[in-house]
Amino acid sequence: MIKRLIFDIDGTLIKNVRFQDSITQTLKETRIYSDKNLEIFLNSIKDYEKHYDNYNSTDYLNFLGNQLGINLESNFLEIFFKHLKTAIPNNFDGIQEIQETLQYLSKKYELVLLSNYFEKSQRNRLEAMGINKYFKKYYGENKIKPYDESYWQAKGIFQPSECIIIGDDLELDIKKPSKLGFRTILVTDEEDILIDTIKIQNIKELRKIL
Repeated sequence: MIKRLIFDIDGTLIKNVRFQDSITQTLKETRIYSDKNLEIFLNSIKDYEKHYDNYNSTDYLNFLGNQLGINLESNFLEIFFKHLKTAIPNNFDGIQEIQETLQYLSKKYELVLLSNYFEKSQRNRLEAMGINKYFKKYYGENKIKPYDESYWQAKGIFQPSECIIIGDDLELDIKKPSKLGFRTILVTDEEDILIDTIKIQNIKELRKIL
């Protein structure tokens, strides 16, 4: 019996968002914008996870600063998170469907989040979409995917077989947790992916299968 749904965020709850705009605004506000710095910043986001197994402000700020070759001010992340808050879908009708779906699911299951980033920033974005209230807990800051501990933390008091991980990353959200005994649902627009899991294109489809 399924008791907990574990949601990824980007590519799953929030799709087709350009982080470039938020980064551009941040670099301009901190007076360090250039096309080169924008490119470096964009490339460094995922590179951080190659070196660290968690997200903490000291390491992240130092890493970004080293990549840019700049000593970043202590309030840099605060400014960045402020601009990231607007990195959400523009289509209100689409957001409304997500709201209704999550409201429906929250009456049947416990909903939580597993996303590789800072909780404050991700929660801010979900709050702006009006869906933060449906998620009881957040995981992925203290220990990121694909480390086993991140999945064990996200299952809470339940067994992996009592949880479904819902995400768009084939390796992080499907293959790795499946090996640990979790059920999975892949969010994808690609029809030719051959893998033994349920596939959906949009979160709203969950109402038909859960």
